[in-house]
Amino acid sequence: MGKKRTFGPEFKLQVIEEAEAGIPIAELSRRYELTSGLIHKWKRDFEENRGNPFPGKGSRNTEKAKIAQMERLIGRQSIEIDFLKNALGRLKTQEG
Repeated sequence: MGKKRTFGPEFKLQVIEEAEAGIPIAELSRRYELTSGLIHKWKRDFEENRGNPFPGKGSRNTEKAKIAQMERLIGRQSIEIDFLKNALGRLKTQEG
């Protein structure tokens, strides 16, 4: 297995600028040996966070990750509540 490559913000911005200048993503992907999905992700990150799209070490998405985690928790709890309500309803009908 190869070592995971890391790219600095300057390199990412260079690739994004070339893509926005009209160079096809497929060509950039071959030129820099990157996946097209990674280039699209960089473009999306840049468009969503123009002020500081690539903050480096640390997580720019900490708040988003926390929100997503809480939403998943709420979803699981909603499913559990619905399940328990249905189970309780069935128990009541069996008793009565």
